[in-house]
Amino acid sequence: GNVYRAEVLFRHGIDPYRAGKDLTRAEWEAVWADLVELMHEGVRHNRIDTVRPEHLPEAMGRPPRVDDHGGEVYVYRRANLPCHICGSEIRTADLAARNLFWCPRCQDPRPAPGT
Repeated sequence: GNVYRAEVLFRHGIDPYRAGKDLTRAEWEAVWADLVELMHEGVRHNRIDTVRPEHLPEAMGRPPRVDDHGGEVYVYRRANLPCHICGSEIRTADLAARNLFWCPRCQDPRPAPGT
């Protein structure tokens, strides 16, 4: 669950400290649909890959992730490494005894326009 939480929030540009009750209906529906698809693909491939095709190592000319858990991810367990999208340093912190991982630039804490 923690990997999906970190990754889906990144994929939608949502700050991990933003309260769930503050999500718009459209944001919630987009996050839910994305989670369903990511989990379906995880079961199908027997691994958790959360990066979009255009961000895979082959497409970006970067080395693949080397981790015991495998799978290509944006922020999960990538603390202090550069974001694949903007180059900012991935951050980590504890919240309710779980690790958060996020990109401070891609997941700007300011609310989205019109919210």
